[in-house]
Amino acid sequence: MDHFATVPTGIGGRQVKSIKEIMRASAELNAEGVHIGGSDRESNHSYGDAYESLFPDRSAIKLVMEVGVADGSCLLAWRDIFPNALIVGMDIHPSDKAHGERIEFHIGDQRSKDDCERAAAGRQFDLIVDDATHLIVDTLLTLYWLWPSVRPGGLYVVEEWPSPDPARITTLWPQVEIINTVGPFGGVEPLVIFRKSYTGKWVAD
Repeated sequence: MDHFATVPTGIGGRQVKSIKEIMRASAELNAEGVHIGGSDRESNHSYGDAYESLFPDRSAIKLVMEVGVADGSCLLAWRDIFPNALIVGMDIHPSDKAHGERIEFHIGDQRSKDDCERAAAGRQFDLIVDDATHLIVDTLLTLYWLWPSVRPGGLYVVEEWPSPDPARITTLWPQVEIINTVGPFGGVEPLVIFRKSYTGKWVAD
């Protein structure tokens, strides 16, 4: 049994689905169990427990953004994970599934300052996730463009960081948070978390 199989919340200890369960349900697998569509956060990757540890109170999250949403299944998953949040997505391609209640979608390029700022629309996000090209230059540009849109105390998370060597990450950001997860080929895959301090700096207070 998974440690986070159920998470008690609300009056009477009502049980809700764990983040891992929601992410698993958002994947499309073939008869052999191979990922063929949808979100791959718990099919090709193992991010569920890591996100669970970052958000002990999911109901407190009000505004989430993801850059690089593919078919939009990830936005539907975030909507289930954070029941009180508006979920904003941006991708260079149209998305069939990125619509519905509490979903907002923008066509845009992560490398474009104008596109990033248009999607953020001056708002302050509790969580921004980069799951786009996974190229180091693009990753750093998007972080630079969208960092002002992370609220104090909020998180900016990079999935599939272009370099698997944590030493390279911590050389630039000594106090960055890294959660090691299991990658699609069984190796270590760092989930890189930038937590904005209440003074607006790159590192936690």
